[in-house]
Amino acid sequence: TVVQMPPELGGGGVERGTLEIASYLVRRGHRSIVVSAGGRLVEQLQQEGSRHITLRVGEKTPRCLPTILKLRHFLLREKVDILHFRSRLPAWVGYLTIKSLPASLRPHIVTTFHGFYSINRYSAIMTKGERIIAISLAISNHLQTHYKVPRDRIEVIHRGIDETLFNPDLVDPERVERLRINWGLVDAPAPIIIMPGRITRLKGSDVLMESLALLRDLPWTAVFAGDIRKKTGYHKSLLQLVGQLGLEDRVRFVGHCTDMPAAYLLSDVAVSASSTRPEAFGRVAIEAQSMGIPVVATAHGGSLETVLPGGTGWLVPPSDPAAMARALAEAILKPDTRRQFGENGMDWVRNQFTIQAMCEETLRLYESVAKKPATGIPEESTRNDLAKTERPRLSGTKRPTRSEKPLTVVQMLPELESGGVERGTLELGAFLARQGHRSIVISAGGRMVGQLRQEGSRHVTLPVGEKNPQCLLSILQVRKLLLKERVDILHLRSRLPAWVGYLAVKSLPGHLRPHVVTTFHGIYSINQYSAVMTKGERVIAISRIVSDHIQAQYGVSRDRIEIIHRGVDETSFRPDLVNPERIHRLKTHWGLVGDHGPIIILPGRITEWKGHDFFIRGLAQLRHLSWTAVCVGDVGGKKSYHQKLMRQVAELGLSNRVRFVGHCGDMPAAFMLSDVAVSAASFQPEAFGRVAIEAQAMGTPVVATAHGGSLETVLPGKTGWLVPPCDPEAIARALSEAIAVPDIR
Repeated sequence: TVVQMPPELGGGGVERGTLEIASYLVRRGHRSIVVSAGGRLVEQLQQEGSRHITLRVGEKTPRCLPTILKLRHFLLREKVDILHFRSRLPAWVGYLTIKSLPASLRPHIVTTFHGFYSINRYSAIMTKGERIIAISLAISNHLQTHYKVPRDRIEVIHRGIDETLFNPDLVDPERVERLRINWGLVDAPAPIIIMPGRITRLKGSDVLMESLALLRDLPWTAVFAGDIRKKTGYHKSLLQLVGQLGLEDRVRFVGHCTDMPAAYLLSDVAVSASSTRPEAFGRVAIEAQSMGIPVVATAHGGSLETVLPGGTGWLVPPSDPAAMARALAEAILKPDTRRQFGENGMDWVRNQFTIQAMCEETLRLYESVAKKPATGIPEESTRNDLAKTERPRLSGTKRPTRSEKPLTVVQMLPELESGGVERGTLELGAFLARQGHRSIVISAGGRMVGQLRQEGSRHVTLPVGEKNPQCLLSILQVRKLLLKERVDILHLRSRLPAWVGYLAVKSLPGHLRPHVVTTFHGIYSINQYSAVMTKGERVIAISRIVSDHIQAQYGVSRDRIEIIHRGVDETSFRPDLVNPERIHRLKTHWGLVGDHGPIIILPGRITEWKGHDFFIRGLAQLRHLSWTAVCVGDVGGKKSYHQKLMRQVAELGLSNRVRFVGHCGDMPAAFMLSDVAVSAASFQPEAFGRVAIEAQAMGTPVVATAHGGSLETVLPGKTGWLVPPCDPEAIARALSEAIAVPDIR
């Protein structure tokens, strides 16, 4: 039972190679399964006898993480013998899945190095196979040079052509003529130059275009046949280049072609112009030669192994339009040379590069790997006594006494820059340290790391909140840390770090796993990605509304949920502990010295859901009153939203009355210099809302939106005002009373 994992089955060399191996396995009586995100080739795969499983194994977002658990169940159920990774992100998904299985249940791993990937730890995943298939000698040398892979772990298996498809004798002339008509080539000047391949910069389409401009005086028509990736804008730049070079009537972009054998037969010469990066192998060269078409290719990478210069085609330096133009000129002007090179190419490819040979060699490799003991990927070494270490029990009500073993607690969150989640992490870390426990925090770092360390915790910098495939690397690093530090409690505080931590835990043997606690800090979108926050043995809800949300949307039983409201630090948020000098310093820094009327403060990151726009529109209705408003918080990645707010302030004539002051390192003083605080969360309620309790702790009344945690933290008519969300008029009415009646404040 062989499972292959490419990102998708849309089109391209990797995908076609996957189908070719799958079809061969079925014909030889083996079970063939392909796991991918799907695509146009799925139907053909299934018609040829393989099974397809649709999973997001190639999606470069955190949504690929739940796929690891699905793949784990699948591998166990299907009793897979060989797991064949064909691309980096699917390889990471598959590799981390394998690490979560007991060694005796792990399939054997084979990887195929399909390209000259960037040289880094992310790409190094393709060296994790027990055997590594290199699709050319160039790739084999690359593996040995840059990854120090021993030669005996590498198997060079060249790609091949399907002789039942790429055979001139088997192509009906009607197919060629149909394509000629569809592409508007009936009256086009001959010869026809074809460049197959996706329209991307690394394929060198621009280099070919510049070389064609040097051949204006010769007869020819050029066809670019391949998928157009519109998102890159590269296709648009090529069209502009065509116009600038005056080649509009001689160049065709025809998109994806489903009948490449016919496409080659209507052509006279094929081009493989890869420029910035060499082709690892280059199917274009062998397909064209198999159809009797000579090739002009760049002299690096796989082309050095597939094209015989002066025998089956021409090799030219990469990124050299002049050299390519010289080769094309010879091809255009010497039809006899084209014909001879074409005949030579057919013999060369049929002797060297066929699918049959590729599939036979691959199956022999599978069989040799499968004969080995199923030890799979070796575990990291652990000391013998590690397995014997007793871990504190999470269940039960007994509190640990001072004589018991101190706990090692790891908290994980995206970063330590600012915000309620971050401050809660620091508060718990400091408390644990004071109580004699070991406190470790894993995050990408930030301005609060220094304070964390001063208060007795250790910080480990990992990109556990980085929303790209690099976060997969963190799973293995967290796994090693959990083993090395003998962690008792892993406290997961945000979704992406939670996935990293949870998958690290799942990859450990049961007796070495720490207990897992999660904190639901928000009313997250309801989906499988967010559901990781319910995976804790106990789930902390920071308010009753969050507890109700967890029970209603995820079916978590009430006895697994612990409601623990956020709190204020009474050593910081107490009016009698704030030196007047601190207040004056902040006033000076914010330009508030003198009479500015009552100060209205809105703390919180500059994001849409904090309700800044509704707040500003409410203020616009109070122009007749004396006041100054201060928005305190990081802009972060929301620069465009911040600019929009600044424009809104200017358009409403409030530029002299509304300040955006950025991050504040002294919020107790900020609340003390303010007369009223606002929590204007709009479309999404605050799960708890620290602003409300911190402001009240400092004796500052609050105007808050009447949903979410504010319903539990603000007493309307006693400690502040509750107003409907997204309602500038209601905000204005509450602020009007707060401004006009100081005794109520």
